[in-house]
Amino acid sequence: MNDVGCHSPLVRKFQALGPWTDSELLALGSFGSRRRRLGAHQAIFHERDASDEAYLVQSGWTCVYKLLPDGGRQVISFPLPGDIVGISGLFLDGAQFSFESLTPVELSPISTATLLNGAMASSNVARAVRWSVARDSAILVEHLVNVGRRSALMRTAHFILELAHRLRLIGAERAGEFACPVNQYWMADALGLTAIHLNRVLRELREAHLVTLRAGHVSIHDYEGLKDLAVFDGDYLSPPKRVGWP
Repeated sequence: MNDVGCHSPLVRKFQALGPWTDSELLALGSFGSRRRRLGAHQAIFHERDASDEAYLVQSGWTCVYKLLPDGGRQVISFPLPGDIVGISGLFLDGAQFSFESLTPVELSPISTATLLNGAMASSNVARAVRWSVARDSAILVEHLVNVGRRSALMRTAHFILELAHRLRLIGAERAGEFACPVNQYWMADALGLTAIHLNRVLRELREAHLVTLRAGHVSIHDYEGLKDLAVFDGDYLSPPKRVGWP
């Protein structure tokens, strides 16, 4: 893999799909040709903002959320390096959510033309982008089930395992250990819990010797036990097995 592939979280995420040619790596590299740095807790765009650009997260942690009229906040997802945010806003009448940095981040704005040209340059690039969008939709489905049907203990365990799988794909998780700079208020808003309730759940998981979240770091002590508790199946996060790579 050339230098583009070695240093791009997008390529690290997509390389599980299969081998890439140099020309395809260059097409993916065009998505990151521009860079924008922001500090922590900076708005990238707001709900209903019109834009002709999506954003590739190059580094750092971000958050997608919706604010309710009463001031409540529902966190929808935490986009990580290699994730592309805002594609739907290119084809709808404005953004459907707000997008914010949680830590210092580096982003690459991607224009509609760049996205379409990259997809047209290679069927593999087009397929990878479609898979990325489909996976984001699958993540949203699981988050909906979390909030609607899973118990507080199950949904928290499921969320932690999902983060571990996503970070592993870009080389940011090793042996159940990973950084998680998401405070309990943001995490609680993602899980549909109060911060106090989430704190009790995390203590219960820790006392069961399943997982510890402390000082922005997650340690999974018993992966299989946590997986059994959450009834977790990570296939929705993995590249499809039934479709061959040309």
